[in-house]
Amino acid sequence: MLVDFNNLPDSSRIWMYASEEVLTSKQQNFILDYISEHLRTWNAHKLDLTAGVTIFKNYFIVVALDESINKASGCSIDTLQKCIQDIERDLSISLMNRLNVYCKIDGKIECIPSFNLKDNVDSDTLFYDLTVQKKEDLNTYLKPISEGWCARFL
Repeated sequence: MLVDFNNLPDSSRIWMYASEEVLTSKQQNFILDYISEHLRTWNAHKLDLTAGVTIFKNYFIVVALDESINKASGCSIDTLQKCIQDIERDLSISLMNRLNVYCKIDGKIECIPSFNLKDNVDSDTLFYDLTVQKKEDLNTYLKPISEGWCARFL
């Protein structure tokens, strides 16, 4: 069941996907419509899942699920991944490359492959931690690289 992302509790589970390039308004509308259509009938073992979607900073797609009502199953997560893959194909963009690190440099978001990180940033550079698990974590997902999973690449 699709609900407004902002009305979901902070304890909601999230999945984050990131575009390597700024998403245009047209792309964002397509993505929001496509995922919203999927979430309208998203279920786990025939139980409705209460979820919403939003896009942050013109790069980050966030799907949130209120697991206090019903939890996602492996199969339901697979259908969400398929939905994202369909969007990648339809828009010819990459959204699931987990080897990219999104850093804030000079006020802009820069997508940097992890293997190039040490040549472009230092441990104090802020990055968007897309591994966060809960909606409440979105309040602190911008953090220094030294505090994140990608510190090992420096």
